[in-house]
Amino acid sequence: MRRVHRGIHFLRGPVLAGALVFAATLVLAIRGASAAASGFAFLEIPTGARSAALAGALATMTTGAEAMFGNTALLDPMGGVEVSGGHSELIQSLRHDYFSVAGHAWGGGLGASVRALYSEPIEERDEVGNLTGTFGAHDLEFALAYGGRVMSDVRFGVSAQVIRERIANEGATTYGVGFGTSWEPAGPLRLGLAVQNLGPAAHYTINGVEGESVGLPAAAQGGASYSVGAGARLTARAALEGRFTRGRAGVGILGAELTDVSGAALRLGVRANDDASTFSAGAGYALNGLQFDYAWVPFRLDLGDTHRISFTAKF
Repeated sequence: MRRVHRGIHFLRGPVLAGALVFAATLVLAIRGASAAASGFAFLEIPTGARSAALAGALATMTTGAEAMFGNTALLDPMGGVEVSGGHSELIQSLRHDYFSVAGHAWGGGLGASVRALYSEPIEERDEVGNLTGTFGAHDLEFALAYGGRVMSDVRFGVSAQVIRERIANEGATTYGVGFGTSWEPAGPLRLGLAVQNLGPAAHYTINGVEGESVGLPAAAQGGASYSVGAGARLTARAALEGRFTRGRAGVGILGAELTDVSGAALRLGVRANDDASTFSAGAGYALNGLQFDYAWVPFRLDLGDTHRISFTAKF
């Protein structure tokens, strides 16, 4: 009977944590549904080829330097320094690039990152359609974060960001904060929750007149992942997560990764209730501290396919 009671007590923790994660995301979903649509949409793009291939399963699957864009609780590379960067070809000549670095410091992980969404030069025309030149547009984010253990099986992370958007000669700047938490009550199980982009709205000022507010896409993403051995060489980890963003419908995320001891990996992802894309796939290979990843993400509504590549190096 004592063993049964201990088993029930052990299971109570993960069930309670899962209920808290679900409740937090549900509350934010209800509040977000009634809020006005937000701007700075580039912050909603899954950053990194591995994350993109996993359909954006960021709360429980991304670790190390790439955790700057997911769950900062998983930032610690456990010794040394980890560097990650990547490039994505999106629709309508849009490019999405990022770079992040993380190192072990003060018992946890300290990281910094930059990511950008930008376009090729856009034609500028006058009222009658005559070409008068070109102009550019870009979105930028600079971020700092720290994540570490607060208990043997619990991690916590915080982040701060500066975001700037510019169209031609006009720009708007704001800042935000976020936090993440992760609980691993048993070796193969990981529960995670990340809250991102909490901050004031930005404003464009044109000809001395302040325009309407452009809010940040405040979001909560949480769920669980579980890993199992598949024979002597293979390991599989799958995640089930939900993401709720201010002013947008909630999205369900299913991501799975199969890795071999050689360093090769295959990945699949599915997003439910997402107007932009529903399926993704990718592959990766790691050797001697260097990892390369690729993701293929087809868009819906005949918008075409996107191809994303990234690398991670550990020193």
